[in-house]
Amino acid sequence: MTKRTVVAALGAATLLAGGVVTGFAAAAPPRSAPVPIASRANSVEAWTARVLLPTTLRRGPSMRAAKYKKIGPYAPYDQGPQVLLVLEARTSVRDGVWYKVRTAERPLEDSGWLPESVVKVKKTKFRIAVDISDRELTLYRAGTVVDTWKVAVGTPDNPTPVGEFAISEIVPQANPNGFFGPYIITLTAHSAKLSDFDGGDGRVALHGTSLPNLLGTAASHGCVRLPNELATQVGKSVPLGSPVDIVE
Repeated sequence: MTKRTVVAALGAATLLAGGVVTGFAAAAPPRSAPVPIASRANSVEAWTARVLLPTTLRRGPSMRAAKYKKIGPYAPYDQGPQVLLVLEARTSVRDGVWYKVRTAERPLEDSGWLPESVVKVKKTKFRIAVDISDRELTLYRAGTVVDTWKVAVGTPDNPTPVGEFAISEIVPQANPNGFFGPYIITLTAHSAKLSDFDGGDGRVALHGTSLPNLLGTAASHGCVRLPNELATQVGKSVPLGSPVDIVE
């Protein structure tokens, strides 16, 4: 399993002027329907969906849509809660409320649709942006920069993947001074070069480091290595499912 860094942003959501989720003709959006963020410029907040029970992702926002893959209430790395980033919401009289979510599985930027009945949605004001070229991570809260830090990213042979990702799991480490620092924060991203790593499926993560002298360099297998104080801050304050945007 890999620990690399990734960044998840919200995909194109369908919004009406006035911030109401669009639906099918003659549909009245239920009050519970969220309003996903449509663009990075307006990314003051995002929505997450906790999966409550085993279910099946669909290719579209309807029980009549093709089945895509099974998904459960526990995330794949450390069996923590499965909390996914909401990319889009749809509602109709016939089909009710559905959410398009970013999954933690391959392929890169994988997504599918889940009905409102199997998830619990809530807002997150946090967003993380990783700039690979500048080797910097910026933490946002409610659209305001909390701070920017130097980080280590993947080497040219094992680059950090670029895309719109999300935090999948937050795993405290028994030895906060070990190689991965105090926290491993897995992402929904996977290495394009490594099919497995450290016994896992090539998962990319944000994590602390025992080698702070390498921060600001390209030194990892694709993960984003953080200063340990930042890993602790993210691990303790940023909710599961929060978007992580990784750009070159």
